[in-house]
Amino acid sequence: MTILVVGATGMTGRLVVEQLLEKGHEVRVIVRSPDKYSAEILKNPSLAVVEAAILDLSDEALADLVADCHAVVSCLGHVMDFRGVFGKPRRLCTDAAQRLCSAIEKNNPREPTKFILMNTVGVKNPQCDEPRTWIERGLLFLLRYTLPPHKDNETAAEHLHENIGKNSHHIEWCSVRPDSLIDAEISPYEIEKSPVTGILSGRPTSRANVASFMVELIENVNVWSDWKFQMPVIMNAEE
Repeated sequence: MTILVVGATGMTGRLVVEQLLEKGHEVRVIVRSPDKYSAEILKNPSLAVVEAAILDLSDEALADLVADCHAVVSCLGHVMDFRGVFGKPRRLCTDAAQRLCSAIEKNNPREPTKFILMNTVGVKNPQCDEPRTWIERGLLFLLRYTLPPHKDNETAAEHLHENIGKNSHHIEWCSVRPDSLIDAEISPYEIEKSPVTGILSGRPTSRANVASFMVELIENVNVWSDWKFQMPVIMNAEE
């Protein structure tokens, strides 16, 4: 399969790329700094690197990059420093998702392209009744109006749910919502429709497990059938 990965030099995106290459897929990446990859990965003949900021690419260039792709994976996120949180682009995840989806539709693929968005458990799933405590509601309200990255995550997921929906002939999507991300090896993990505990007391999720689940969504027809058009929560299994 051919897969485009954006946000591919981030801590989770790099793992997605590595796992896809290990499984023999053709991987395209859009990155600003290819030197974040090891020399070994850059020499991999199955990796095609486009050195650019994704929002600087033209619509035609994006359409060329998603052409013939079986899946597009977005692991984009904001750098968590002052400039990354409050500087531009404030709608990185949303604008990238919108433009990539438009690029897919422009190519009019014969079979639907899978669009997988890495999001966050802090974004509520509108398809489920996800009760939040008053403390959680207050915190999320504060984040929504004071920290642009949280709003960006919300509107990116909203675009898939409301604008793409379930009736597109060209795109099927899944928005993966990890809980607290940690660095750890692949281990048993659980997938749920909604958080099993409050968002302030959830279980940690290894980035390797998030990458593994995304690869499963791409490769495994049954897993994709279970979770397409949904916003699953991923968390490490209880020991």
